[in-house]
Amino acid sequence: MSNERLAIQEIEQKYPDEWLLIVDCEISENTELLSGVVAVHSKSREDIHDALVNYKGQVAIYSTREIPENVEYIL
Repeated sequence: MSNERLAIQEIEQKYPDEWLLIVDCEISENTELLSGVVAVHSKSREDIHDALVNYKGQVAIYSTREIPENVEYIL
């Protein structure tokens, strides 16, 4: 894991089409993810969920994958 804080736009460019576990999150007043440190990234959502047990505190699960129309994710 790199300790490099990235803006969400940088994360989306650096990790296209992946699931991410982001720590040390910066969140807006509207609860929008603004930046953070990518702790784990994978093509598999299961890898991210498995890695969650190793992290405490404020974390975010984020996907840079294209979400098809008429599909919703429930977390």
